[in-house]
Amino acid sequence: MTDLPRDVAEEIRRVARFGRAGGVRQDVTDAAAAFDEGRLDDAVELLERAKHHAPRSPTIRALAGLVRYHREEWQQTTRELATYRRLSGKFDQDPVYADALRALGRPERAIEVLEALDPSEVPEEVYAEALVVRAGALRDVGRLDDALDVLQSGPLQPKVVQPHHLRLWYALADALEADGRRAEARPWWDAIYAEEPLFFDVSRRRLGVRG
Repeated sequence: MTDLPRDVAEEIRRVARFGRAGGVRQDVTDAAAAFDEGRLDDAVELLERAKHHAPRSPTIRALAGLVRYHREEWQQTTRELATYRRLSGKFDQDPVYADALRALGRPERAIEVLEALDPSEVPEEVYAEALVVRAGALRDVGRLDDALDVLQSGPLQPKVVQPHHLRLWYALADALEADGRRAEARPWWDAIYAEEPLFFDVSRRRLGVRG
């Protein structure tokens, strides 16, 4: 069995039912591997068993939420990640939680969740993703100007460009175009293309072609 991070192994030891910690650790390890390999059905089965024996494990709830998200099971995603937030007191999965809320037709709740996210409490990549999802939710309810303000508040000028910066630039360029500001969007499309020409459909978007 591949070793889990020490803090995760300790968490499972604390919360698993008596005599079940070893089996839960194995199931979580196998579920993480299945998730990485795209075997989502296997991951769900393993995590449901692990959750039965350690229902108060934040790690299990977070991983279960991510697996459900990738299966586009939005209700289960929100249930698992809301439980994760409550058990852990952490908010690093809030962008995924909020995006599932959007998929359920609850953009106002998604906005509420992400407005409360403190950038000092999460890594920059999580906060950048939160800005992208929050802006999307604002656009869902017709608040394009507010969406642009949110995106423009993000880390747009990094010293070293990471994938989350590209996603932020993409969302900003798309919102600028939606606002009829093609000339302002073009430099962002060009910046993405210069960093990663195969990033989504940027090769077409920089030429003004959608789809």
